[in-house]
Amino acid sequence: MRKCIYLLVLPVMTFAMAAAGGIRAHAARNITVVIDPGHGGASDEKDETNSGCKYHGLEEKNVNLITARSFYDELSQYGNVTVYMTREDDREVSLSERVEYAESVGADVLISVHYNASADHNFFGSEIFTSAYGECYGTGHALAECIMDEWVSEGNIRKDIKTRIGKKGDYYGLIRNGTTLGLPTIILEHGYLDNDRDYQRIKNETAWKNFGIMDAKGVAKFYGLEKDVIKEDVGPSVEIENPSDPVMPDDTEPTGVRLEVDSYNSNKGNVEFTLYAYDDESKLMYYGFETGDVDKDTVFPELEMWDGKNGKLTGSFHVQPGYEGKLTAKVFNVYQLDSISNTVELVPDEEAEDDEEDNALIVDETESEMAEEDTMFVDEIKEEPDNSWIIGGEIPKVDTTAVANAIDKNTESQVRKSYIGLIIVGLVAAVTIAVAAVIAISSAAEKRRKNKRGRGLFDD
Repeated sequence: MRKCIYLLVLPVMTFAMAAAGGIRAHAARNITVVIDPGHGGASDEKDETNSGCKYHGLEEKNVNLITARSFYDELSQYGNVTVYMTREDDREVSLSERVEYAESVGADVLISVHYNASADHNFFGSEIFTSAYGECYGTGHALAECIMDEWVSEGNIRKDIKTRIGKKGDYYGLIRNGTTLGLPTIILEHGYLDNDRDYQRIKNETAWKNFGIMDAKGVAKFYGLEKDVIKEDVGPSVEIENPSDPVMPDDTEPTGVRLEVDSYNSNKGNVEFTLYAYDDESKLMYYGFETGDVDKDTVFPELEMWDGKNGKLTGSFHVQPGYEGKLTAKVFNVYQLDSISNTVELVPDEEAEDDEEDNALIVDETESEMAEEDTMFVDEIKEEPDNSWIIGGEIPKVDTTAVANAIDKNTESQVRKSYIGLIIVGLVAAVTIAVAAVIAISSAAEKRRKNKRGRGLFDD
């Protein structure tokens, strides 16, 4: 119902805003850009209005100022542009004062520089907010696209260009006040200081200054500006589409979120999955998994970027090896609206393949030396059913009685066989001698007989 009321009332508001001040998206001799470093001034520990988000020892207001100064320095090198800043030091400036200042210097666009944070510290990515109304949306969105292109080209994650609506129209006071004056106003959220995925890329002054350079390049691209070159006239170099109706933010959650587990290797803890999700009004942004019991309010602290096509994403997720229990997914769109999936029961598979590293045998230095000296002994140890003593314990004493007995029996058997052999050899030798003696005696007797016969013939 509330959305329908907006659709009826907001076109009238848009007309009134346009009448109050003309939109400055046209060709001109010179372009005026006002850069607004977000927040600033003394801050209370319980109130982050002036400081912005505080993480890793950083205060957003200070980081904003560093990026804004870099933005100013870079853009000032281009021709056909005049650049101003709403604050140049750490001081408090109200939202209305920022817009009034931009109006007073004839700004064509007001760009507010910020960094982000989330309640559960699980979101990441770069996003830009613009007005939802008419020409302020058309110019703001087109300019934001040029800046976003620069961010993405440097490896930043796109969290899209969005509108946000409140009770009074545009949710953000700076954008709302700018739209009232017909001044296109956008808010740059460069990244999340509280999420490690973003923070590791934007945690130092070099990164903050580089964002300012990218912002300036995006503005120069939008207006067709060139460094150190004065043109006859400049203006938007990309097509601008001014909607007749307010561009409402997505207020619906992703639908059709369904989880399928394709395989589960419990020994490795690897889950291969297919995740389905759809959103007709905005882009899907994140997904994550949680084990155990979950509900709509459960925080999913570790999110991944959704890169699935046609409502389908495949990938792998790691759980504790041997885990048995529930697994549920949650999917978010760029407006941070989410839906949870069905729950899948993971059941360990004892036949699953192990990692080689997981099965590696840990041997201490003493055992390593022993392995080099006696490979057979180590092989026998590996075949033992209980190897627990190998890690950190003493090598157990081995009872050698059975081995000694086996050696004694073996020696006795060998000696017995040796005696039998000697007896046989002795018998063979004795028989041989006896036969030789018989042959010798027979030969001698035969010779005597021949001699006797010979002597008798010669006598005759």
